[in-house]
Amino acid sequence: MLDEVLVLLTREIKKWIGRKPVLLVSLVTPLFWILLFGKSFNITSIVEIDIPSLNLPVGVAQSIVEAIRERIYQIFGTRDYFTYIASGMLVVFALFQGMFSGVSVVFDKRLGYMTRLMASPIRRESIFVAKVLATVFRITVLATVLLMVAFIAGFKFKEGLTVFDAIGAWIVLIAIAVALSSIFMMLGFITDSHELLFSIGNLVNLPLMFTSSALFPTSQMPEWLRVIAHLNPLTYGADLVRFFLVGKPLDNALLYFTAVVLVSTLTFIACMLLSVRVLERS
Repeated sequence: MLDEVLVLLTREIKKWIGRKPVLLVSLVTPLFWILLFGKSFNITSIVEIDIPSLNLPVGVAQSIVEAIRERIYQIFGTRDYFTYIASGMLVVFALFQGMFSGVSVVFDKRLGYMTRLMASPIRRESIFVAKVLATVFRITVLATVLLMVAFIAGFKFKEGLTVFDAIGAWIVLIAIAVALSSIFMMLGFITDSHELLFSIGNLVNLPLMFTSSALFPTSQMPEWLRVIAHLNPLTYGADLVRFFLVGKPLDNALLYFTAVVLVSTLTFIACMLLSVRVLERS
């Protein structure tokens, strides 16, 4: 099975690298969010106050400015909003990549490639696993590029960042992507309509993004929206990425990390079994 997965995975990677427009769009879209939205809608720059403009004694003015900065840190867990939103957009990026990965299954079916695979003496599980691993590969490459660009633009990593922190953040991103890509892969095996997958993705991705802590802390949300945010897996993913990369305090980091990985694993297994059942019937 390992040989089968490696062959199919290599094919998926070559196909992705060979499609330059798809590669460019995959990278440019999250860059727009991080650079344009993150830099233009910078809450910390709005409330930042120059000491001379206060027309107060220097000691009093400094106290006011420091109090405002401390309040910003208490709300966002970072000293600037760009770092907050950039780390949250990494999770949203994994969300987008995971959701639209199932479209490749539909196109493989339409182009006849899936028919040839089904006629080959390979395990049906290998097809599903290779597709999911291809999504993991894409996210690893693109998330690394995004972090580099964000760092150049002013992203601030926490002091004392270790390789274990980077691995922890990567595992969280992969867990989110694996869960969502597994669901949409399964839908891709069930349906022959890429329009349906795009419709479902567009219907779900924005509500998931705006009802999570990716763009704004849940502590500042209305009570009804806070309840929804606490049920949203992106909230835990974004908070964990900030915990590992930025150092945002998180009381139940180990519990959240375990829950995200466990839910992702169970989702992957369930969707793989369902997909195999669909493939065997086709």
